[in-house]
Amino acid sequence: MNGPSARDIGALLEGMGRYGERSALTFYRGRSVGGRLSYRQLAAAVDALAGRLQREHGVQPGERIAMLTPNRLQVPVFVLALLRLGAVVVPLNPGAAAEEWVYALTHSGARGLCATRDLAARVPAAARLSFTLDVEAPLSDGDPPSALPGDLADRIAVVLYTSGTTGHPKGVSLRQRNLLANGWSMGLHFELDGTTQFAVLPLYHAHAFGFGLMTALCTGGHLVFSEKLDPFVWGDVIRAEGVQVTSVVPTLLPMLLAAAVTAEKVPTLRQILVSSAPLSRDLAHNFEARTGIPLIQGWGLSEYTNFACCVPVRASASDHARWIGDWEVPSVGHALAGTEVRVLGPDGVPAEEGVRGELVVRGHSLMAGYFRDPENTARAIDAQGWLHTGDEGFFCRDDDRVLYFVTGRIKEIIIRDAEKYSPLQIERRLLEAVPELTGRIVVLGFPHEGHGEEVGAYVETAAIDESLDQRLRAAIVAMPAGPRPKVILYGEQAILRTHTGKVQRRKMQRWFLPWHGHHGALVLSKLHPDAIVNS
Repeated sequence: MNGPSARDIGALLEGMGRYGERSALTFYRGRSVGGRLSYRQLAAAVDALAGRLQREHGVQPGERIAMLTPNRLQVPVFVLALLRLGAVVVPLNPGAAAEEWVYALTHSGARGLCATRDLAARVPAAARLSFTLDVEAPLSDGDPPSALPGDLADRIAVVLYTSGTTGHPKGVSLRQRNLLANGWSMGLHFELDGTTQFAVLPLYHAHAFGFGLMTALCTGGHLVFSEKLDPFVWGDVIRAEGVQVTSVVPTLLPMLLAAAVTAEKVPTLRQILVSSAPLSRDLAHNFEARTGIPLIQGWGLSEYTNFACCVPVRASASDHARWIGDWEVPSVGHALAGTEVRVLGPDGVPAEEGVRGELVVRGHSLMAGYFRDPENTARAIDAQGWLHTGDEGFFCRDDDRVLYFVTGRIKEIIIRDAEKYSPLQIERRLLEAVPELTGRIVVLGFPHEGHGEEVGAYVETAAIDESLDQRLRAAIVAMPAGPRPKVILYGEQAILRTHTGKVQRRKMQRWFLPWHGHHGALVLSKLHPDAIVNS
């Protein structure tokens, strides 16, 4: 793989013909196969659907067509057919509120909707769509489009509405060449060539869409994907299909541990890619020690199509262990082919090795911009083409490699009396003393009349027993005064997260509003129901 073999979807589809009866897609519902398509069948289905979309619904290049569906065998066919016509796919999260769907549909100007019937019935009439198609209808034969647009490389392919922590989400516009270049770079990194991959995440998310559908198609691979993750079925699917590579978000790893997954039970599996949310050093070490399956952490964001960095897949056991466990957080690896990464200090000057700053990135996967939002686009991408990610991190040199680390979100950094504190760092310190709170404690900054921001923590639990209370208090008191949490709230309300598991700290700030003037001793209090309603 010397470079991307296709610059647009048309060229990709033409190249797929050489794979013939090789498996392209296999969809699972639980332990049952919900359908299979060879490359020949996939190409034919895409041609037929593209022809139908053109003739019956007049789909034109540049038109936005939304997709609202969980994983189904037909989803990749719809995506490829729309892209072949030069249309723009607008994926919607089925788990989002209806008002979020309406915002994305309205803001994008979507003319049509491809959805399951049950989800389509829940879309408010305010969306004003010209047509709706059932993605679960059987795939059928038909004539291909009568005319197709030419070079589509710089056409917008997808508008991804990212999960925002405040206000409306922003629509990330990605070109066709962005999708294919990122798929190629990940295929090169993981040495994929006709490889069988398993995607348990939804295809409306950049993680599965990129390192899943696009990566598999760019490398002639076989994509196995499922309706959802069932940890007790996961190993059965991997054995049945001979899966070599799969990917998950960190919050799914404890589920696999609970299912007693081990390398011996999934002998074809080479590694698991982990990304999209923070991976703790302890969880990584525990998972690898108990399962014997290597974790390959990656880092990126929707604005860079998907991935910018990834831990090397060919490494000695000692190197891998060092990258996972020798720093405060596991490394996200080095920059992928075609990508540049830097760490910038507050003054915009590149930071020294080991010094924290903002991670910036540029390269062939950089978004075209935020859809219909030039102001936010200009804030995100500077004059030199660097995307300012908002992620805090640092780099270190390890032999001849430059490794990057992500330590938190700059926007979530707590600024108390002009001093900055990382909520993730505070969380890690508390979890060292009270490890049973893993996944159930969140540290955040909330507005405070005296300090600008104050440090608070929320514990997701029905009640705090005396032993846990004493250990948590002792850990807090042992901390320096500045980063020490001053208000601890607890309750049964679930920690607010995005669909990939990222904690939405800013949405939880309202829970602490009654304490905006608090001074004095540490407070432990139950979360008030009114705070939940207003968040």
